[in-house]
Amino acid sequence: MSLFKITIFTLLMVLLSTTLTAQRLKNSSGATIGYIENGRVKSSSGATVGYIEDGRVKSASGATIGYFDLERVKNSSGATIGYIDNGRVKNASGATIGYIEDGRVKSASGATIGYFEGVRRLEAA
Repeated sequence: MSLFKITIFTLLMVLLSTTLTAQRLKNSSGATIGYIENGRVKSSSGATVGYIEDGRVKSASGATIGYFDLERVKNSSGATIGYIDNGRVKNASGATIGYIEDGRVKSASGATIGYFEGVRRLEAA
């Protein structure tokens, strides 16, 4: 998976998960790779790697890396980098780069790339 797709996937997971207190993110093997807890994005070891503040996703150093606006994922400059459409994760050009289905995040080819627990379907995108 390209860095661009990973970035969109990560932003969507984080940006949309602020309504629950703790969520678990898993890789395709089912191993926990991180948590979202009380506005902090944590690695599997519990180290804080980012924050969610005022609807913005921030790096560990506090720099804004993206935000969710009107069902669009935007980068720190305000450019749309992706969105959700009927369970499909799409890039800014409208090409499908993945799917959200039954607790799984799938690549465009249908391969499972991760799982989510305690996160609503839309939040996992």
